[in-house]
Order: sequence, then structure tokens, then C-alpha cells
Amino acid sequence: MEKEVGKKEEEVAEATENPEKGTEEAASEAVSKEAETPAPEKVEAGAEEQSGANSDSEEKAVESENFEPAGCEVIIPPAEGDRHTRAQKQVEAARSLVENADSEIETCLENIRRDLEAFEQYEETALKPVVDESRRLLAEVGVEGLPPLPEATAVDLEAPDKERLEIRDLSSGKGMAFFWGLVVTLAALAGWWVYGAQKAGLPILPTKVPGLEILEKISGAISLLLGPAENAPVGAAIAIVSSLVLGGLVYWILLSMRAVKNEKVAQEIAQEAGFYCRKKEECKEKMAQVREHLKELKRTVQKYQVLLDEKNAALRRAIFIEQADSLEKLHAKSRQTVEEIRELLQQLERTLGTPMAREGMLTAESVEALRQAKRVVNDHILHLYN
Repeated sequence: MEKEVGKKEEEVAEATENPEKGTEEAASEAVSKEAETPAPEKVEAGAEEQSGANSDSEEKAVESENFEPAGCEVIIPPAEGDRHTRAQKQVEAARSLVENADSEIETCLENIRRDLEAFEQYEETALKPVVDESRRLLAEVGVEGLPPLPEATAVDLEAPDKERLEIRDLSSGKGMAFFWGLVVTLAALAGWWVYGAQKAGLPILPTKVPGLEILEKISGAISLLLGPAENAPVGAAIAIVSSLVLGGLVYWILLSMRAVKNEKVAQEIAQEAGFYCRKKEECKEKMAQVREHLKELKRTVQKYQVLLDEKNAALRRAIFIEQADSLEKLHAKSRQTVEEIRELLQQLERTLGTPMAREGMLTAESVEALRQAKRVVNDHILHLYN
């Protein structure tokens, strides 16, 4: 117990004797850990996105009982309903998949626009006054020719209406099938009329509206197909039933052909919707990178603002105390402050002047500019504690 107390006293004494060393180590650890430790907003954003994804998937499962989008695919259950019904449900699921993808893209775009507006407001209200003060102080000691601060970093986002996929409902084909079924039925009745008229010795095209007597003769002639004696009711039944059966057969065949075609069309639509969804997922990932880059850029620029504000105060004090109106009249330490301000302003201008995104994709130039900006500002922070 006594050894532990003695060891703690020695550690306290060592920390008291070397306070600068402890401060340097703390600053170095703070700068080095910044790149290793994820920012709290990144963790929170990730948790929110994961939670949102889970809730979205639960809603999709409730909305579609028969055809559920699985990621960017449409699951087709085993035989359920007729072919057309199954195909139509598959198309509805594909449409839901596309609409969800478009809605998520719109949400991503809205988030980026909101972040951009917040960043532009920060530039105007917080950063610009500090930069203007730095430029004024440098001009006071004769340092000119500094580039102006860009208004906002350029972000070219992909338009949500570009290449939007439109999915239409499938046609059941019942109307067309009924039309051709009716045509075939009437044609069959006309054929029976011609057959019966020829057998009965009557003209095929009557000169007047045929009466009941003519219809009975034609029906009787048709009934001879089943027996030697004429029977008008039987003949009429043969003509009507056979014509209806033939028309119904045509109707059924056309509906079956349409159903087979609808199945193929629905499969093609589902594949196209899946490809569209995957493409939009890639766009979402790119937009997420842009948004994360923007957050990291704002955090880095805020460091520039704090350092410039601090160095502005130091230069303002030096100009007042040293009564200097030119760079040559400043003390060497004050001239170093001028060079540091100039370096920070130039790097800030390069960083903010680099286009951040083109067609919704983060640019390599912006990534490199942010990396350089971090290196410069971290060097300045470490220099404060050396």
C-alpha cells in the first residue's frame, strides 16, 4: 500500500515538473486520434440510417403480401391465382420497388441540399467575417494580393428526374378477346346460315328480312346432320351452341396467349426494376459519400476559423504594441504570425474553391484538397504546443 502511494506521488511530481511535455503529448494524441476515432455524428448518422432501413423493410413487408421486394429483387411465390393476376402483382411490386428507390434518392438529395444551405450560412455568418478581418490586418501591414474567399464549394448533384423508370399496368386482353370471340361466333352463325340455305334450296342472300318460316327451313336442313327427319329446334340448337363454343374457344385461346405474354413482360419489368433499383443504390452510396465529405469539410473549416481568429488577435496586438505599418517594422515573431495567417488563408481558398461533386459523385480533387487542408491545420495545431 505504501509503495503504491509513493509511486503516485512520483507521477504527480513528474507531471508538475514537465507541464509542457504533458501538453504536447495531449495535443499530439488529440490530432492523431481525430483521424482514427469516428466522429459522433458519423456514428449517430449510421445508427439512424440503419434504423430507417429496418423500418422501411418492415413497411414493405406489410404492404406486399404476395410479392415482396427483397433488396432490389422481387420474390415470386409459387402458383397463386391465374397467370394474369400473378403477372399484374409482379408488376405492382416492381413499381413499388422503383417508387421506393426514387423516394430514397429524393431524401438523399434533400439532405445534401439542407447540409449545403447550412454550410453556406455558416460561411456567410461565421467564417467570412474572420477571413475579412485577416485580410484587413494583412493589408494594414502591406500584404496584398490574397485571393478572395469562394462563396461556396460547387456541388453538382444528379437530377432525380433523370432516367426515371415508368411502369404501366398490364392489359388483360379481355376486351380484344371478347371482340374476336364475338366475330368468330357471328361468322360461324353465318356459315350455318349458308349451309342451311343451300341444303334447303333457298337463296343465301334473301331479298327481304327472313321470317319464321325461312328460319325453320334452314334450321331443319341443319338438323339433317343428326338424323333423316328435319327438326328445326335441334338444327337451331346445333347452329347456336356450336357457334358459341367456337367463339368461346377463340376467347379462351386469346386470353391464354395474352397471359403468357404478360408473364414474360412482367419478368422483364421485374428485371428492369431490379437493375434500376441497384443503380439508385449506387447513387445513394455516392451521395452519402458527398454528405459525409461535406460534414468533414465543415469540421475542418471550423478549425481554420478558430485558428485565424486567434492569430488575428495576436497580429492586432502586435500592430498596436509595435506601432508597425509595414511588414518590415514587425517583430520576427509577429512576421511569423503574418505568414501563418497567409498560409491558412491560401489553403482555405484552395479547399473551398475545389468542386466537391460532379454528377452526384465525390471528386478526387476535393478529397485531396481536404486531405491537404487537414494536414496544414493539424500542423498549426501541433505548432501551438511546441
